[in-house]
Amino acid sequence: MRLDIAQKLIEPEDRRVVWSHADAPEVFDELHLKGDLVAQVLVSPEGTNKCLVTGTISGVQTLTCVRSLEPFDRPFETEMTVEVERVQVASQELDDEDEEIFAYKIPQTQGFVDLRECVRQLVLLQEPQAPVKNPDEDFIFVSNNQTGEESESAEKPMDPRWDKLKALKSKMEHRS
Repeated sequence: MRLDIAQKLIEPEDRRVVWSHADAPEVFDELHLKGDLVAQVLVSPEGTNKCLVTGTISGVQTLTCVRSLEPFDRPFETEMTVEVERVQVASQELDDEDEEIFAYKIPQTQGFVDLRECVRQLVLLQEPQAPVKNPDEDFIFVSNNQTGEESESAEKPMDPRWDKLKALKSKMEHRS
């Protein structure tokens, strides 16, 4: 899940990046993403070796409804703020101490930043704790067991396999 960063960024650039399952299958599988993940970002220079990436990530996630246990597709869109700095490091490093901004340090010769962990965390954070398929609809629980007076007066259909056992029980009671 790469975002290309020019070596000499002078003016802010609008970018639209599309990531598919082939780009990061483990992330797409873990997050139950369906289709492509789209990032609409603005890459702004913040000095000679630093830039700020702001924008949104959108996609569709397949979740399981906590009410009905049915899978359903839920579109989402979440804000993203990433600071990228070119420094003397051997490989890309993520500093996620700040809760609002993901800060990446990349080698000076690297022309991209891998946003895989940032995207993973942002998608997980936007996911509801108790996803509901149709949150605007009232949930009506239907039970086969009735309670109260109705259950006593109404005859319940009996499983015919219990008939022999009831006959045996009745026979045992009359014997004593």
